[in-house]
Amino acid sequence: MNRFDILPGRMDLPGETICQYGSSEELAAECARFGNKGLLVHGRSLAKRGKISKITASAPPEVEVATWEHPGGEPTLRQLDKLLTMARETRPDWIAALGGGSVIDLAKAAAGLYHAKGNVTAYHDGAPITTAGLPFIAAPSTAGTGSEATKVSVLTNEETGIKKSFRSPHMMARLIILDPGLLKGSPEQVIAHAGMDALTQAIESYTSTGATWFTRQLALEGARLLFSNLVSVYETEGTDSSAAENVLVGSYLTGLAFSSSRLGVVHGLAHPLGARYKLPHGLVCAACLPYVLTFNRDAMIEDYETLSEAAGTDLLAAVAGLLADLDIDNPFKGKGFYDLDDMIEEVLASGSTKHNPRQVTESDARSLIRELFTY
Repeated sequence: MNRFDILPGRMDLPGETICQYGSSEELAAECARFGNKGLLVHGRSLAKRGKISKITASAPPEVEVATWEHPGGEPTLRQLDKLLTMARETRPDWIAALGGGSVIDLAKAAAGLYHAKGNVTAYHDGAPITTAGLPFIAAPSTAGTGSEATKVSVLTNEETGIKKSFRSPHMMARLIILDPGLLKGSPEQVIAHAGMDALTQAIESYTSTGATWFTRQLALEGARLLFSNLVSVYETEGTDSSAAENVLVGSYLTGLAFSSSRLGVVHGLAHPLGARYKLPHGLVCAACLPYVLTFNRDAMIEDYETLSEAAGTDLLAAVAGLLADLDIDNPFKGKGFYDLDDMIEEVLASGSTKHNPRQVTESDARSLIRELFTY
């Protein structure tokens, strides 16, 4: 198998996945297998659309569901502290997330750290999570971060400004609900940014030095589904249920892949850039992707050809066309940058950067950032 093993030494997978239109409305009933008391973490938009009240109203009589609304923005350690405080006060049997990547990452971390003794900053800084938490259930409303399928939570420490991930098999979902109906009515920008995050993860997990034959199959199928369906979901605001299901599945497969394979320097760049400039993660990934593909091209010749086949045309041309169709412009172009040395230090320290198919030096990272802000 050339330089790739067929399977990783260890691959943590979700317990069960349901994929069906309208399945999120049965979330409380599905979660009853884990206990009769739950905590549902959600975003504002789903509450406004009546999704949360519908789920709680349809819960079986014996099931009690408390709710916690994510205030918005990228997830932070401060928000996690507040969520954990509520969880420990209400003492649920399970924690579920219904929302986008920020909601899922917060709920996942709260479930994983529920029984942990240390403070959240210590785990964000690398302390191992050695105690099992509560069962975690995820129903993504975007496609997406793939976070529903990973053992990773990405949070920002607001005091230091550092955005990074912490991971543990204890944070893997016991149940995933993929409901294409949740994408219906999603704002265009959310669909575009989340979709480009998923596609970037598909490409990076396929070319990662940590990839295996198995994770590459997942990533490649994810890329095919995203290239073929993302524009339709964007143009119909999620009302094309077939396309919505395909991008949800594509994002999910990609999440399974990169949870084991890791990613590349797009994500090494995206975390410090997103934290400093307060931009959506998917938008930052979309902006960085063309520059990184150009940088990596000579180190991924065969992979570039395979991904081009999945896209239906030259990979760089396909990405450029997709960005145009999704009305995504480079938000950094022409802007000044600051804190460059610290930013480069974070890029080089990133586990994603270390799995890039081409080694990234300090000079390379500096050049990529300068290009991003210039062209």
